[in-house]
Amino acid sequence: MVHLGSNVLSKEIAMRNTILVLTNSVDGIHSEIVINKLENLGVNVFRFDVDRLAKGELIIKFGVNQDTFGFEMLDNDKRLLSTDVKSIWYRRPNRLDSPITDPVQRKYAEIETNQFLEGLWSSTIGEVFWLSNPVSLERARKKVLQLKIARELGFTIPRTIITNDPEHVKQFFMSCDERMIFKAIHHEMLDYEEKSFNIPTTLISREHLTRFELVRKMPSLFQEFIDKEYELRVTVVGDKIFPVKIDSQEHSETSVDWRNPDFIEKLKYTQVNLPEEITARCHSMLQTLGLEFGAFDFAVDKHGNCYFLEVNPNGQWYWLEHLTGLLISDAIVAILSTGLTKGGESY
Repeated sequence: MVHLGSNVLSKEIAMRNTILVLTNSVDGIHSEIVINKLENLGVNVFRFDVDRLAKGELIIKFGVNQDTFGFEMLDNDKRLLSTDVKSIWYRRPNRLDSPITDPVQRKYAEIETNQFLEGLWSSTIGEVFWLSNPVSLERARKKVLQLKIARELGFTIPRTIITNDPEHVKQFFMSCDERMIFKAIHHEMLDYEEKSFNIPTTLISREHLTRFELVRKMPSLFQEFIDKEYELRVTVVGDKIFPVKIDSQEHSETSVDWRNPDFIEKLKYTQVNLPEEITARCHSMLQTLGLEFGAFDFAVDKHGNCYFLEVNPNGQWYWLEHLTGLLISDAIVAILSTGLTKGGESY
């Protein structure tokens, strides 16, 4: 990818004709449906599965000198040059699954590969359209930052603390009338390779009081429990917004955290209209975070108050499309094909 002046760069990008999809080979329907729709429209697509790179099934070549800066990707008879790339979809390229058996060497290889790829992707930011770029994605995953921005934009947020002080947790628990939840700050999975365990949002009761001393070992996030009537999942793709009501209170197993894998398809999902101010704040939050996509979670209480919980900058969405008929994939196809930002600016 050659770094050029703005006028030359605009002409160069106008000549580009390929959408690069950064994913992994087990991503499933999310990647497949978008890629199939793009190809049915006659759009050139190059799928880059990072785990196939780790296995040597994909080839990547990067080079730089005084005159050029760019990469080439090879997948059997398919070839992609960095100067061909029009848009990039960052669809979870984070499963290297290196076949190296020695654990130390495997960790080393995966760190080296990730560092190279992250540097490569970062070098294209500002030159091609991203949905969404990895630097903004990593920043947007910080829950403390999300809560700060949400508060500044006027969202209603639950009272929240993060602390490693057990006494502070007890005081907060009492101030919440003993209705408080714990949830992960960042990663909701304990991965033991052979087995993995989900860390759900958990309602804290008096039975947990004797274990609050464990908080000393790790700052933990606690929020006041919202007595929910229902929840909202609001998926935003560029200018398009897809709000869905989730009847999470129909089952006791989903009343605290609806993301129970055994109940995802048993819940009732309904397309709804959002108040204009909520829609505007969602768009403003993504703009502040530098994102073109976001999956917002809200809790709505018995009085109709809508509480911002979090935004997943690269969240799942196909199950909503499957169960409601909302064509979120069409919106992703459209924005990747046009390479237009929310403001209508073109790359």
